[in-house]
Amino acid sequence: MYHLKLQPSEIEGLNYYEYWYYIKDMSDVISRENKSNAEQQEQMNTQSTPSMKMPKFNTPSFKMPKL
Repeated sequence: MYHLKLQPSEIEGLNYYEYWYYIKDMSDVISRENKSNAEQQEQMNTQSTPSMKMPKFNTPSFKMPKL
């Protein structure tokens, strides 16, 4: 978890540009966490499900006699 380092009352007192950079940094942190969580979830899914392949069957060919 990421520590905010600022109290909510301090965030309210920030200038516009400071607030913008603060929100931008937080959105970057959240997107990185979401990406790493998605990668971990994908790894868990690939490890937990066995890879079973369907056997391949060839269709038989019949030669019909001419009458």
